[in-house]
Amino acid sequence: MGFSLLSDFLWSGSSHQQNNGINTDTQTNLGTMPSEVYRGRYDLQKNGSLTQEGFLRVALASQQTSITGINTLTMSLALLEPHKHTSFMSTESDLVFSGINFRDAGTLTATGATSPSRFSLFGSLSCRLDAIVTFKSTSKASPPDAKAPKQHNAASQGSSQNPIAGEIAALDCGFSMTFAADPININYLAQKVVHYSVWVNVLTFVQIRCFLMQMRHTEEGMSAAKVSMVCIGLQALMDAYDSFLHLCLGLSAQYMFNTIAVICLFKFILFSLLEARYLLIIWRQRQHEAFNQGWEAARRELSWLYSRFYGLLIFGLIFIYNNMDHLDIITLCFQGYWVPQILYDAWLGARRSALSSSFVVGVSVSRSLLILYLWGCPSGVFSGDLLPHLPGAPNPRLLIAVVFLQVAQVTVMVLQRSFGGRFFVPWLCLPRAYNYYRNVRIDGATECVICMSEIDPEDARRVITPCDHKFHKACLEQWMDVKMECPTCRAILPVMQ
Repeated sequence: MGFSLLSDFLWSGSSHQQNNGINTDTQTNLGTMPSEVYRGRYDLQKNGSLTQEGFLRVALASQQTSITGINTLTMSLALLEPHKHTSFMSTESDLVFSGINFRDAGTLTATGATSPSRFSLFGSLSCRLDAIVTFKSTSKASPPDAKAPKQHNAASQGSSQNPIAGEIAALDCGFSMTFAADPININYLAQKVVHYSVWVNVLTFVQIRCFLMQMRHTEEGMSAAKVSMVCIGLQALMDAYDSFLHLCLGLSAQYMFNTIAVICLFKFILFSLLEARYLLIIWRQRQHEAFNQGWEAARRELSWLYSRFYGLLIFGLIFIYNNMDHLDIITLCFQGYWVPQILYDAWLGARRSALSSSFVVGVSVSRSLLILYLWGCPSGVFSGDLLPHLPGAPNPRLLIAVVFLQVAQVTVMVLQRSFGGRFFVPWLCLPRAYNYYRNVRIDGATECVICMSEIDPEDARRVITPCDHKFHKACLEQWMDVKMECPTCRAILPVMQ
């Protein structure tokens, strides 16, 4: 982790000299710029009438030729319509140009052609494009467009690169386009990405620590069989999707791949080594008879578990990919990951939950903090300057809903610990409970096989199981935290109310 963050830090410090293999003269030839990415607005006209307008991203790449003072240059434009500006999907280049740039000329000329597969405004036609771009002086630059998003201006702070303005004409197709764009300070964004990576990795470490404590908690006392597999499975799916989404972001952001890949790595460790392992532990305790029958039976159980888990994982990836514009709603639905545990405790009727308090609080806080940053910070890394813009961000309603949902779930789980897992279920819907205190004659020499002590026949705290075996109440409660079986005959025991 430290090596990856250090490499990105060194890259940002040396980007004034070299950027993705581009010649060091790029900084001089294109207006002393530490980056070659611009964001702005465009107006597209056909036959003199306005056809389309929106936002665009301009990327410039220059390479020194053998002739002093002349560079070859490639310019790519990615167009974003206003209603697609909040899309989380990465944008590809719609228009690509090649040209020549002369030192200190202040302008560059380039030519290109439309590709019907990317620029479908004119159907299957391919049109020749001619472009001229002017590098404005910062002292004469016009004030930022009031219609432009505020985060674009924030990303330009501290950049020595000059704004640009350009005109594109396609005489064969009868359309033209004008645009104006401000520079994006890559160094400024790189620092924000590093801070974001550190923040997310700290939260991931907290979740890893919480899962290790929870796994130790079920080994020492509370049975893992009482943990809801759906609850842990939802969290594993969330972390798996986080890992894959960050990997896609790292591949699309060529400048910050190492930093974002660190997030992907630790999210993958959390879901594959801890959460998937914990699912296996829970399943094994519930199906311990099958696992004791030999390797073939155990293999069938493992195949059943992993096929369904990874099937849901693949189906969820496809669903999220096709509904990225509704990522905020999907995220809110995933925040109800404690609901399966609440319902499972109610179904078991358990008074003591199998989840430790530190695990519930730590996971709830760490997962909520990440959502609060992503959809609550207006100047976060997902501002649309270099990394895609999150749908609906910033979204105060989503933040309020996430906080309310987490507080409500944790409150219900606390009340279940105090009043029983079924405290919110109407008594008419409750199943008939077995009476562990029924009046049965007990011999004086009867021993509790758990503590190996005699049971006082007059003791009101003695209990009797449906299979007529006698125990101390405290002893049987501790035993039932581990197994819901009779210690004497291994018969299944009902929940003690």
